[in-house]
Amino acid sequence: MQRNPILAWALVTAFTLAGCSGTPNTPLSPTGADADTSALNPDGSSLKVNAPGTVGPRDTVVDTLRPTLNFVAATGRFVNINLGHEIEMVDANGTVIYSRTLGESSGATAHGLESDLTYSDNFWWRVRARLGAQTGPWSDYVPFRTLDRPGPPAPTRGDLPFPVPDACGDFGPGDRTACVVAMTVVSPWWAACQAGSGTNCHRFTRSVAAALATSDPRWGLLSKNPGEQQCTWNGCGSGSGNGYGEDVVVHRDGGTLRGWDIISGAGAPGARAGWSRLEGFRAGNSWVPVPLPLGRD
Repeated sequence: MQRNPILAWALVTAFTLAGCSGTPNTPLSPTGADADTSALNPDGSSLKVNAPGTVGPRDTVVDTLRPTLNFVAATGRFVNINLGHEIEMVDANGTVIYSRTLGESSGATAHGLESDLTYSDNFWWRVRARLGAQTGPWSDYVPFRTLDRPGPPAPTRGDLPFPVPDACGDFGPGDRTACVVAMTVVSPWWAACQAGSGTNCHRFTRSVAAALATSDPRWGLLSKNPGEQQCTWNGCGSGSGNGYGEDVVVHRDGGTLRGWDIISGAGAPGARAGWSRLEGFRAGNSWVPVPLPLGRD
């Protein structure tokens, strides 16, 4: 049977007009039943765009408390228009500690934080597109860490009331027995420590930590919690404030802490100088720089 060309032309025209009628496509969700054009994205968002790409910072330690967050703008699946973007940041507990929305007309793909983060902490951030009340899917969270709190100036040899032995030079945090033994000769507090004075053993420990810190400021003391056995310059006991480990020196490298007990039998007659690795730290115990002058708490 021959086709009617007029009827065929009429059908084509009807379908063409139907396809051109109505409003133009927008990045908002169409209402069809197809999975890709359903009312909501799989994550519940309603803006038909892809997730922005996170550029940085990610998997790094930043050198500022107000880093700039960089990302690749989201694009629409159906049309491309200027989109706003929403940034969210959480801390290690998952608490949102920072959020900002960059306007649709800004075209911004970077945002410098407007308030300081905390030192030596881990953070995660993500970004999504926004158009009015509609939002697109979030990017994945990406982590970064802030820099360590700057310490006070490291001690110099001129700050100390004794000569610093060559054995206490910058040889890293390995076995520093030679430094401790050399310090028993020059430290004015070793004899009283060896005679049984725990307070003077702590003073000797400060002298060792300070001598090491003249070459490497990452050396310091062990800060202890209130109520724990601890020492100040003037005495040892279970104080109400934060004191220091009686005979422990600590090396801090970023977030890594390593400690060593440098006196065997501290606080009793016959104490001996040594170098013994401290296994683990109690919660709340941490690295602190050597107070200067040495007698200051």
